[in-house]
Amino acid sequence: MGVQTDPETGIRVYSRARIFALMAVAIAAAAVAGLIFGNVRFCVGIVVGGLLSVVNFVWLESSTKGLFAQQAEGRRSIFPAARFILRYLALGLVLWGIYRIDVLPIAAVLIGLSAFAVAVVLDGFNSIFKSRR
Repeated sequence: MGVQTDPETGIRVYSRARIFALMAVAIAAAAVAGLIFGNVRFCVGIVVGGLLSVVNFVWLESSTKGLFAQQAEGRRSIFPAARFILRYLALGLVLWGIYRIDVLPIAAVLIGLSAFAVAVVLDGFNSIFKSRR
């Protein structure tokens, strides 16, 4: 998982596989910690939150690509941010449902949902420290 840069600009290229791998590590580490310090229900909540994080990331990527494809083709939509808002509404509805039914601890689901943020931070640290060599 080396750092790849664009040959023309020298800017670091985004690696989807690297982010997914770091998300998997973050989810697994949090799930093990949840099992050790909590219980099975808490661990499952972390895993469900992690899966929601992966779905959210894939949906974000798809929405962003779609928005840029529309702009590149010169098409104008009435409300270009609709996909982004729909994504947040859907995620919020799922979280509200989990909270309302009390099927899983909401704190555990939110910890799992933070896997994307953890992956991005870890990737950033990795990038900083690799560039110092």
